[in-house]
Amino acid sequence: MNATLELLNLKAYLATEKNRMDEYEVIDLLGNEFPALNTELERVPNGANIYKAVQCFADFSKTLVHTENFKELKHCFRVADKMLKEGNGIVKNAIENCYVFSESCMLDFAGTAGNTAKGLLTDLLKKELIRQVSATGI
Repeated sequence: MNATLELLNLKAYLATEKNRMDEYEVIDLLGNEFPALNTELERVPNGANIYKAVQCFADFSKTLVHTENFKELKHCFRVADKMLKEGNGIVKNAIENCYVFSESCMLDFAGTAGNTAKGLLTDLLKKELIRQVSATGI
């Protein structure tokens, strides 16, 4: 590939990334969609730490599985799906490596509630879950 084409591809990528949801917007989104999370998100050191914020979100989702609040869990999955679709590279990485990984570990050991919760996953979250499981060779 020549240098001009590489530069054009990089410019196109950067333009696309600039219009994607960033880590600050994710924290605002989580706080707006799930007011119960605001207290936890305020405790996150370095408020823009997307990985810690997404881990709070994952812990919140786990609690919903254990309390069998499937309506709110479905809402969580839709919001995670939105972040995966619309997020920049950092946001996608946080959702894939914190949220999906954390949820997949818990869902496998949550019995009947875990099976019900798996049925609520969006297609994109299922695809990511399968990708992760396949990558481990399990």
